[in-house]
Amino acid sequence: MSYFTEILAESSDGFRALDIDVRDAADLDGLVDMMQTAGSEDGEAIAVIEHEDEWFGLVRVREDNEVRVFLSDLRAVELSPFAEIFADYLDAQPDAYEAEPEEDFGLDEEEAEDDDDDGDEDEVEMLEFEAAAEWGGDAEIYADRGLPAADLIEQVDRYRSDPARVVAHVGERVGFGDQLEAAR
Repeated sequence: MSYFTEILAESSDGFRALDIDVRDAADLDGLVDMMQTAGSEDGEAIAVIEHEDEWFGLVRVREDNEVRVFLSDLRAVELSPFAEIFADYLDAQPDAYEAEPEEDFGLDEEEAEDDDDDGDEDEVEMLEFEAAAEWGGDAEIYADRGLPAADLIEQVDRYRSDPARVVAHVGERVGFGDQLEAAR
């Protein structure tokens, strides 16, 4: 599977693609420095990293130098060559003992006991599905530019196996969709 990376900088004329290789960054601070150095002073910079059919990451450096990051699948990022860049976000995953207890899907204790007492000896083999991917970072990364967190999360959940589609949606809403498509 291949990776797509691009850095875009905003200026008074809109966004433009920069000739920078994201893979040259050793960590997030290095990536942010690259984005700020190559970008313009009148706007923000965006780094897009996609791994075909698996995950995407967005790094946004705002005009006030505030850095925001969104990752669509923490486990996939952790196994990628970009794990060092996003190490702070991967280390922030909750430990197993801190995680929320699983829901019982609306069954109360009496219903669960009744189900156990049915006496049916037929066992139904349950299909095991891979657990849903856990996103990380700031889902409100572009809330101030017309992309609410709920919309971003819905897109991630709906198009989990098509990260390019989600990134294209973000680009269209935020204003860098045409430049991103041209860079592909």
